[in-house]
Amino acid sequence: MPTMFGSGKHHHYQSVKMPPQTLTTADIDAEIRTQDLQIFEAIAREFPDDYDAMLRKITAAAQAGSQTEVRNITRQAVADLRHRYAPLLPTTPDSNASEALSAQLDMLNHVIARETPATCNNYLCNGPDAISAPGHDFLADLDRIGATLFRAFGAAKRSGLPAAVPSDQDWSLVADVFTKIGGTSAEMEAISNANQDFPGLCPAVARFYEAALLLDGEPGWHIKTALLRAIVEN
Repeated sequence: MPTMFGSGKHHHYQSVKMPPQTLTTADIDAEIRTQDLQIFEAIAREFPDDYDAMLRKITAAAQAGSQTEVRNITRQAVADLRHRYAPLLPTTPDSNASEALSAQLDMLNHVIARETPATCNNYLCNGPDAISAPGHDFLADLDRIGATLFRAFGAAKRSGLPAAVPSDQDWSLVADVFTKIGGTSAEMEAISNANQDFPGLCPAVARFYEAALLLDGEPGWHIKTALLRAIVEN
């Protein structure tokens, strides 16, 4: 089934703004917390050792006086953690998977409403770099996506659940829901083939996310975790 969903690159715009005088890890931590970014709160809570390691890297960049390096280090640290913990997603509880996929859907609907179909299709495969002038609400959506993913990673680490692996029957069930809420066979084919030339690709993917969120029980859990992993790892 779907092999696209490149919007896993969602944290490119998330970075820490550092005043020049910030030179200690305590100062960096305080500055991050004043910015009230949910993603860093989630990382600090779910993966405190990783958060501390990130603080040390940011502090070293800040001590060198490079704002650009602070931004780059922050973005790379978040991206590295996201890819490191993506394999945990199959054991994420259904509630956390639903929260994270809902955040992805909200962001996609936001892009659909604000951008051209071509830009939105590019966003699906290349993430937020496709958006030339991200506004505050766009950045807020990115922050929510990041936070829900790290909460899902943390919940997966604790869950003790068996890994969710979608069966052909699960994909058939979500396809049935997709059709019931207005999806077409042409849209399903475009999703499966990641066809960026298909003008309605973004609305089709949004409808597919919605179908996954509507599918109850273990099949829905299997599909949601599989979609999230595809998004994050692409």
